Amino acid sequence: MELGYAFFLLLTYVILVLLGIFVYEYRDTWRKRRQPLQLPMMTDQEKNHKLNELLKPVGFAYDSRQDIFYSRMDSWQRKFGYGRIYDEAAAPLNMIIDCEPVYFEYEDKKWLIEFWKGQYGITTGGEVGVYYLPKRTLAEEILEPELVYRAVEDEEMLRIQTVLWKNGRRLYYRRGYHWWLTGFVLGEYASPRELELDIELTFPNAPMRDAFLEGLHRAGYEDRELNVQGNVVWIHFSKPHTRQPMTRTRLISAVKQMENRCNCRLYRRVTGNYDHTYEKLLVLKRRAPGLYRKWEQLGRSRFLNGEE
Repeated sequence: MELGYAFFLLLTYVILVLLGIFVYEYRDTWRKRRQPLQLPMMTDQEKNHKLNELLKPVGFAYDSRQDIFYSRMDSWQRKFGYGRIYDEAAAPLNMIIDCEPVYFEYEDKKWLIEFWKGQYGITTGGEVGVYYLPKRTLAEEILEPELVYRAVEDEEMLRIQTVLWKNGRRLYYRRGYHWWLTGFVLGEYASPRELELDIELTFPNAPMRDAFLEGLHRAGYEDRELNVQGNVVWIHFSKPHTRQPMTRTRLISAVKQMENRCNCRLYRRVTGNYDHTYEKLLVLKRRAPGLYRKWEQLGRSRFLNGEE
């Protein structure tokens, strides 16, 4: 009994000593992290340029007026298209998002226009993508939801306008002809149910507009949720009507959102002394490289390419 008690005291002493060494060794590192970094003097215009250079390899650009990231027209993600398999992979990769695929047929193609909103790691954002498949075989019709659709060509892009709201507060506004119109707010945390995405789609003609409306109705939308004027359709995307990915279980969502919330808090704590997003990312890369890599992987993991 006495031998066991002595061993317990010895073990406790060793743990306390090791803990003391850890605190002593780490305090200098922590003090350095709290001290402001000496960053190069640049104008805001130069910072914006540097930030866009940093973002180009991952397929994004920076809007300094709204302090958001958005997908470029020529982003490499375009060649990968989109399909249900990507939605299924989102939750395990810390993207807890509402997905709303709308399928319809027009002329000799099968179309997919999909909406998304939610938490993408350490960013909050929304998306609208336009994709298609050429004339299908019988096998393709059976496997339709599992197929990867192609991003539309330039001449088939739609004029898209979106406004993302969080609990009634506008996070961003985006518009333009695009195949994948997006917006992401770095360091913002939100549950998908807190977000609402107002979407405006302008179709080239009435037949395509009507085909899309039929797809919306099949997805579960009612006329009171839509507004149609000419070839323009407005959709208020709040609660998804379609079946959500099987991987987005309550347990996975809770665990991943807990991690996302902590990472957003860490981002704000590490970068709180800096004003420009370019400076924030430089500081993040220096002081929290693991979190920086999570941000850097946003575009890659979204398309299952290059995830570490």
